[in-house]
Amino acid sequence: MEAADLERIFNAIPGQYAAYDLDWNIVAITDGLLAAVGRSRDEVLGKNQFEAFPDNPDDPDASGNAVMLAGFERVLSEKKGHRLPIVRYDIADADGVFRERYWRPLNEPVFDAEGNVRYIIHGVEDVTASAVE
Repeated sequence: MEAADLERIFNAIPGQYAAYDLDWNIVAITDGLLAAVGRSRDEVLGKNQFEAFPDNPDDPDASGNAVMLAGFERVLSEKKGHRLPIVRYDIADADGVFRERYWRPLNEPVFDAEGNVRYIIHGVEDVTASAVE
């Protein structure tokens, strides 16, 4: 199977997933996650997670980036996946206005042939509707 085919398969996975290298750069992202965050693939692919999706600068208690980084680091140290508690991680809309959002994230390692973590698959479920009720 060609790399281009694998990329198309990943993009089409029915869900909200992104794959990260160990510098936290987005190396793949599903159409579902792009739709959920209102971005195009060109806007985020190859960018660092924390540049592409910064914390809300208007919220002094914003902790989305810290939670995300801790989750990534946990995958590296434990070499296994995990589900995180629901986290508030506001996302800027097309006009740059941050909107309150809540997510149920999970992280899974992708290993190389020697058993080292090579990538991290990050999945999220948008639970904003139930979290703010």
